[in-house]
Amino acid sequence: MRKFIKNIIYNLKLNKKFLIVYICSVILPLIITDGVVFNGLLTTEMNNRRYDRENEAIAYKNLIQSSIQYDAIIARASSANRSLNQFVDTLYKQPYDFYAAYSDFVSSSFFNTLSGLNSDTIVVYVDNPTILNGGCFQQLSLAEDDEWYKRFVATGKDEAFLVFYDEKENTRVTEHRKVLYVKRLLDYSYESDMEKIIVISNDVSKLALSLKAIPSENPMYIMVDDFCAFSNTGDEINYNDAMEIINSVDSKNKTEVSLMYLNTELKIYVLNDDLTITSVLAQRLWIVLILLVFTIIFPVLTMKVIERSITGRISTLNNAFEGDNSGSFKPIPYVSGSDEIASLMNNYNRIVDINNTLINTVYKEKLREQESDIARKNAELLALQSQINPHFLFNALESIRMHSMLKGEDETAEMVEKLALMERQNVEWENDAVTIRKELEFIKAYLSLQNYRFGDRLSFDIDIMEGCERILIPKLTLTTFVENACVHGIESKASQGWIFVRIYKMNDLFIIEVEDTGDGMDEDEVEELSERINSVDIETIKSRKRVGILNACLRIKMMFDDNVKFVIDSEKGVGFSVSINIPINMIKEQED
Repeated sequence: MRKFIKNIIYNLKLNKKFLIVYICSVILPLIITDGVVFNGLLTTEMNNRRYDRENEAIAYKNLIQSSIQYDAIIARASSANRSLNQFVDTLYKQPYDFYAAYSDFVSSSFFNTLSGLNSDTIVVYVDNPTILNGGCFQQLSLAEDDEWYKRFVATGKDEAFLVFYDEKENTRVTEHRKVLYVKRLLDYSYESDMEKIIVISNDVSKLALSLKAIPSENPMYIMVDDFCAFSNTGDEINYNDAMEIINSVDSKNKTEVSLMYLNTELKIYVLNDDLTITSVLAQRLWIVLILLVFTIIFPVLTMKVIERSITGRISTLNNAFEGDNSGSFKPIPYVSGSDEIASLMNNYNRIVDINNTLINTVYKEKLREQESDIARKNAELLALQSQINPHFLFNALESIRMHSMLKGEDETAEMVEKLALMERQNVEWENDAVTIRKELEFIKAYLSLQNYRFGDRLSFDIDIMEGCERILIPKLTLTTFVENACVHGIESKASQGWIFVRIYKMNDLFIIEVEDTGDGMDEDEVEELSERINSVDIETIKSRKRVGILNACLRIKMMFDDNVKFVIDSEKGVGFSVSINIPINMIKEQED
């Protein structure tokens, strides 16, 4: 038997073996453990539902009780109020006397304020024929046929809390449901035997909305005597229908709370549906998903990964041993892991490397060396060719300068010397960064040449704070602003003009200013130029023809990671200035 089982296992493929391990080690234990877990979930959910029902029932009870107690406080306070009793006990000779007394009473007493609180309605019924019907005071004879009066008299008490459904048509009310607090007023007049009753009608619509506002997903019914007073399932529901629903619910899914006040008992029922394992799983879907992931999906994926790590690499090694069509062996490009299979693959690669070394003959190696030498010489030749034109230009300029000096044309020689300095700065572009000192040398040479052109019309002043000479900026950017000042400032002006270059540090900024006393620009032009240079990008440079200033601004922004602000100030006929503000923490200085 043992040998038979061993033969079966040896003949099974690896994926089938992993499947057997998974069923025996995971599936069978899972059936047992999940049964225990789901039973615990069911019990927990039943307890949670009972706890929620009890809390909701207590919340409904507290809301109704607080409303009753509030009405009771008002009724008792009104009953004990001497001014109110004296007002309704008085026999008035004329209607005008009653109206005058009513106005004085309402304006000087608390009664008018109480009648507006909590949106409840307060009416005093009195057996006084001189009282005019209206507002908060009514003849008692009008209420003798009303349902509330009959129920109050039937109690035989001085106060009562009444909840009932009044089907009698009555134009003085808008709700058939009645929640009333009724109390007889105290008799302060020993000569009067008038009957006085204060009736506080609770705002049923507001109370219903307050009950519905209590957070609950469960049906709620408040039963009083032979009708359903309130329900969160609808505004009105038949008593028999409500009781049929309540009785159909099992006791484990039902909570009952009683509220007894004076002569009236309210029963509050909170229900929920029958609990099933399906509904529990639906409510605890995240637990089911976690169990599904960690007991089924995760183990299956793990098994697949382990299976692939074994069978996949064995297939790769088998294909490598078979070789290609030419009979040569190629190394396995990527060996993963450090187990026995990975060791076998590494040994294969080592054998292939030794074999390739023997096959790789000396003439192939020499051929590669020759190709490398040819490529290197071609690069050196191109580098030498790129230096011919600049050196030729500098030699030619030097010859012109020496010729001018020999002929005594010192001014021409000086101009050629400054031109050579400027051209060398243009040609030597191995590094885009240059120190402030070097840039200012170029600017001085450029302005000196411009002096030959403009004569006394051009004056310039360069002021640099000590310690700023070694700061690096993009080459020829500051020169571009100075050139712009010459072309657009001095050239267009017939009188003498100045160009100022100021470089300094202030607070946490490194500031470069270029100012001219040319014709300047109007406000719209300044705003347009400021927007253009502060938002310049490479696409703008590509799409425009004249991009000197924009090119300089873009290179400055790129060097300082866009932490640059260009501030332009100009006035038509007065001059133009640009200020380049760079945070000090962004600047770099040339090393020694």
